[in-house]
Amino acid sequence: MVATLIIAILISLLMPAIMKAKSKGFQTFCSNNLKGVGLGLISYAESNDGRFPQQVPAPQGGCAPIPANTFQPGGLIARDIRPFIIASNNLGSTKILICPRDRDLRGPSSFAQVRGTNVSYFTAVRPRRNNHNTILSGDNNIAWLPSGGSPIGYRPFWSTNRHDDSGNLVFSDGRVEGVHSNKLGQVFYRAAQP
Repeated sequence: MVATLIIAILISLLMPAIMKAKSKGFQTFCSNNLKGVGLGLISYAESNDGRFPQQVPAPQGGCAPIPANTFQPGGLIARDIRPFIIASNNLGSTKILICPRDRDLRGPSSFAQVRGTNVSYFTAVRPRRNNHNTILSGDNNIAWLPSGGSPIGYRPFWSTNRHDDSGNLVFSDGRVEGVHSNKLGQVFYRAAQP
């Protein structure tokens, strides 16, 4: 009985650490997926005079302009999956469009099946290849509060606890950053600057 009690105590002490390590592993997996998304979009841009799919007009093989009805508040990001589809040759597999913590999402088996409802990431509306603060994509669990004091009129925050009050963003230089909720607004405001 004493041995069982000791084992139960050890398990109760170890369980939070195990769960935290598992959560960190999911965030790392998501970060790696976003890194692949960023590199695919950058590769597309390198083949198109430094322009990302959302900057290339549709008749020339891109998806510009991004429809205004897909814009998120502040106008910096959109729920438009067309850049992922256009850059599919550079992205490889649809599996990189899914965050493993996005459990309710059933990923597409091909790029022909990619929809706004089966992708874990948003796309930038006006990415700039020469500005390394430009956000290309990131976890789409962002919500917005009106804020008169912000440069874009809104304050972004992570709407779900997908990555323990953090989320992942990929920038136009290919780097991926895990951004805590209290820093998310600063990152978006810096990206909005010319």
